[in-house]
Amino acid sequence: MTTKILGTQITAGTIETTQLSNTATATLVKTLAPKVLYANVASNTFTVLDDTAVNVGGGYIVVTGAEFQSGATVLIDTTPASAVTYVNSTTLQVQVPTKSAASYNLYVVNPDGGVGIKVSGITYSSEPSWVTSSPLTEQASNTAFNVTLSATGATSYSVAAGSTLPAGTSLLANGYFSGTVTIGAETTYSFSIVATDSENQDSSKTFSVTITVGPPKGLWLWGSNTYGGLGLNDTVNRSSPVQVGSDTNWQNHAMTRQHSLAIKTNGTLWTWGLNDFGQLGQNDTAARSSPVQVGSGTDWVPGYNLISRTGYRHCAAIKSNGTLWTWGRNNPNGQLGLNSTVNRSSPTQVGSSTNWSKIFVSGDNDQSFSRMLAIKTDGTLWGWGYNNSGELGILSRTAQSSPVQVGSNTNWSFVDGQDHTIAIKTDGTLWTWGSNQWGPLGHNDVIYKSSPTQVGSATNWSVATMGCFSALAIKTDGTLWGWGANWQGQLGLNSRQSNYGSFGISSPTQVGSSTTWSQVRICAGGVGAGSVVATKTDGTLWAWGNAYPGTLGQNDTIARSSPTQIGTATGWSQKIVAGSGVGSAIRE
Repeated sequence: MTTKILGTQITAGTIETTQLSNTATATLVKTLAPKVLYANVASNTFTVLDDTAVNVGGGYIVVTGAEFQSGATVLIDTTPASAVTYVNSTTLQVQVPTKSAASYNLYVVNPDGGVGIKVSGITYSSEPSWVTSSPLTEQASNTAFNVTLSATGATSYSVAAGSTLPAGTSLLANGYFSGTVTIGAETTYSFSIVATDSENQDSSKTFSVTITVGPPKGLWLWGSNTYGGLGLNDTVNRSSPVQVGSDTNWQNHAMTRQHSLAIKTNGTLWTWGLNDFGQLGQNDTAARSSPVQVGSGTDWVPGYNLISRTGYRHCAAIKSNGTLWTWGRNNPNGQLGLNSTVNRSSPTQVGSSTNWSKIFVSGDNDQSFSRMLAIKTDGTLWGWGYNNSGELGILSRTAQSSPVQVGSNTNWSFVDGQDHTIAIKTDGTLWTWGSNQWGPLGHNDVIYKSSPTQVGSATNWSVATMGCFSALAIKTDGTLWGWGANWQGQLGLNSRQSNYGSFGISSPTQVGSSTTWSQVRICAGGVGAGSVVATKTDGTLWAWGNAYPGTLGQNDTIARSSPTQIGTATGWSQKIVAGSGVGSAIRE
């Protein structure tokens, strides 16, 4: 076999010159063949490295030998180099092209036709490719951890020059990164690691890891667990927050003492707890004490508190297409909104509307109060179910088994309540209606209202909650206000009503002087009635009011009449719950 390279024939490993001729004479041109001794892998500045192979994606080499001529070319087998720089008769700087992993003959061809060859003079192989992604999983301060860093083909790992690991950690040559970081505030560290393979090829990657102070990301529950509603695969009550599994992608959670409902950021829907009326949506009545997915859909909206809710043995949730779905107990008030009182054990669509945006479910501990209120994207408010005290706001006290619009306003933004209702409009005004025993409507009286009535004249309300004849609300300036019944100190005013027959506080009263409140929820009724959970803008978690059975998360059952922080951790989101004897929060 003969290969012709720039006028020179290479036959069976022998290099022969080609005879040149013209019309007058024929002259044999003698050439001096270059010698190829080494091909050293180099950086892009042609600094020689210790690598014994070139990356398959191409790279740089320095060819050393003798008799090189200016203008010489280089071939890897028959593939020309991308660029060649003549340094002197013994050195060439070469940029080599992409090639598959293998060893190749290296040719240097001088302009006069002289050819030098180094058999298997250059080797290509893949450099390490990182498998471990960044950022690394969050780790907790003062807690030992370990992570194995991995790159394909790597035989050793080291910290890159000029980079530093977090204090208290170390990296072994096999990629084992471990240690204990002790800090007082959450901190994110960055550092670079070099993976090296058997050909001494290096691949550097910068990693980051956040060291948290307090519990890790995820869903945390506490309180009553009689029916497995805490999702911990048992029925043991907890008086301080306990994480549900290890998943960190919970986005929304709702619960009562009996059961829980949650949505993940991937749009999947999960339930657990009591299931005697099919409230878990599993098309059966078997209880579960740990999360189980509802169907296989990934289109449940993982949004703010009012996207999915639970009530007394029934649930509701909204899909990304704006449809509303309900299931569970439906008697005696038709609270599922399906124009009947038939129970459902799997999600059933309410009507055909595709513009539902928020759903509120009441009846936390008693089916007698079971109802729903919902807001559409057009700002209209709708209600159905229990209505004995006018809590649907439709100027009557008759229960409704399908959605009925509340008035004609199109600027509703938030709604909550029990056998009384509290709502906020987009203009920042606050409205209440329904039962008014002990003054939870905030109108400085105890008169029931069967249609929305404005509370005062303020236009800076942002968040509100109502339950157990008490109300709490936050203004846009971060101040917290409470009114209504205060038997358990649930108004956070560092006081309590003397007895259940005494008159409550019937108009909004500021709770302390803090201006950093961001979210608040109060238990509607039943076991734990009057317990409150709240967050501040600094991500801290707070609770007060009724503490039975551990609903304040303070590792005891002692009631508090003023806000008390749960632990010292920050990072708690606004997605919190105060249910019947239970509390929950998501740490982000």
